[in-house]
Amino acid sequence: MKGPDRLAVRRLVATWWLPTVIACAVGALYVCYSVAQWRALVAPSWDLGIFAEAVQAYSRFEAPIVPIKGPGYNLLGDHFHPILALLGPIFRLFPSALTLLVVQDLLIAASVLPIARLAQRLLGRGGVLLVGLAYGLGWGLQGAVGAQFHEVCVAVPLLAFGGVAFVERRWGACMAWLAPLVLVKEDLGLTVFVAGLALAWRRRGEGRSAVLRSIAYALFGIVAFVLTVKVLLPAMNPAGTWAYSLDGAATGAGTPTGGTTAAREIPSLWDILTTPSVKLVTLIVLAAGAGFVGTASPWFALVAPTLAWRFAGSVEAYYGWNSWHYNAVLVPIAACSLLDVIDQWLAPVSADAGTDADAEDEAPASSNLGWRVAAWAAACVPAVSLAFTASSLPLWHLPDLKEDPRMAAALGALDAVPEGVSVETDTTLLARLVPGREVYWVGTTGTMDTPPEYVVIDARSYAWGDQQVDAESWGSAAHPGHTYETVYAKQGFRVARRTS
Repeated sequence: MKGPDRLAVRRLVATWWLPTVIACAVGALYVCYSVAQWRALVAPSWDLGIFAEAVQAYSRFEAPIVPIKGPGYNLLGDHFHPILALLGPIFRLFPSALTLLVVQDLLIAASVLPIARLAQRLLGRGGVLLVGLAYGLGWGLQGAVGAQFHEVCVAVPLLAFGGVAFVERRWGACMAWLAPLVLVKEDLGLTVFVAGLALAWRRRGEGRSAVLRSIAYALFGIVAFVLTVKVLLPAMNPAGTWAYSLDGAATGAGTPTGGTTAAREIPSLWDILTTPSVKLVTLIVLAAGAGFVGTASPWFALVAPTLAWRFAGSVEAYYGWNSWHYNAVLVPIAACSLLDVIDQWLAPVSADAGTDADAEDEAPASSNLGWRVAAWAAACVPAVSLAFTASSLPLWHLPDLKEDPRMAAALGALDAVPEGVSVETDTTLLARLVPGREVYWVGTTGTMDTPPEYVVIDARSYAWGDQQVDAESWGSAAHPGHTYETVYAKQGFRVARRTS
């Protein structure tokens, strides 16, 4: 290898080794958490099973029909996330819902790389540790991992790489990274729209053509959103509507058995932001993730669409900051907004020092100590916020996740259900039953012509409350005219086979 080539390799290694270490550490920690959840039989919702069925269908080059949502239910009529088809080959190699959890963890870890590298360029190696870890362990990312797999995990690295490109004024790369967001979830078309406006604002000094290209990109985002919610989603939804609209047309997540909701007035802006008070907490934690000063960046405006649909809706789970996956897309936006402001503060210093952003692994020495102190102070805010809120976040409870003592009984219940059959079950083993089977959730089989061949019940599941239930009686009651017999019963797990 020639001298210049060796120098280039050395520079590349020096530039990326520490961000890579941070990203790998974050990814390993999240994988440990996901595996611990899996072994503890934690099932916070039915969503993991839903996505497992969809990706399993993609692995077979089929439409994402998800029986868990209802017989013949096309999941692209629920939320628009065709990008999940890319996970089909991975699921084919590793057919397990756990695969999706690991993929999510790795996608989040990948998002750490560009943000940590940018922090290193601006603040040096101390900055990559401070910003990289505070971002990677951010509140919204932890919430997403704790809530298990959701499609928005794909958006996290796209927003991270796109946001860094924005800070570094790589406009084409920024647009390219963000464009696939319209294939991740329908509302993210609005995020692309706002990104286009932010680009137009930042490029206003580059001439009319640059601004117009940015506005055209914004129009691409809004057109994608309108086309998705007005045409594509209604076309594939069994009820012929967008299942999550705010106008009262929703059908309870779009299930064919869900009832319509009553139309209601959109609340005032003050009520949207302050009622209930948990919304204010979410806003404060979000602003802290941007070091507070990051809220001045035009990039921070990208949080508006996500906050708008969440806060204007009536679902209380949308409002919180320390659970579920709804905050995941906000974390990379906030981190890049913080770094954008820091870059603006230090830009004159970098120019004076003649810094090569692609070659240097240490921040330039500043002749203006005040700006560097301010930059470090702002960079510390997300870390301080994380320290104060850590006990309310999922990773804090990792030591408490032990293997469920009923694991052997659960595996026995799974073995009692052959592959290739239809099965109805509650949430506990829902995702685990998916590979190789047609899985239904209890309560979505009412329109079936032929009831499921098997019923699997966890009598201790939170889904049943204090109700005493077993698979045989449930199957016979839920499907009049048909009978079931118990073929497995151990430690609360019951498996019944249809006999008529």
